Amino acid sequence: MDYRLYETIADIAYIAGYKKYYSGDSRVDMSEIISWATKIEEIHKENEWYDQDYMIEVEKYADQKIREQKQFLKNIAR
Repeated sequence: MDYRLYETIADIAYIAGYKKYYSGDSRVDMSEIISWATKIEEIHKENEWYDQDYMIEVEKYADQKIREQKQFLKNIAR
């Protein structure tokens, strides 16, 4: 079994928690995190991470998605 996706989900969830990201609905947040992890794994499906730093890429991607989601939530709250 390939655990890459599970590891990426856990890493993004950790980053989101560290950054105190919470939309107000934990089920929606988990769904988003799973979606983000699936997408980044799809983007890097050919990458074995031997020549790139996995955590740097995941952190950049998670930061971008968290910023986008926070902006979205801010816009719909108006």
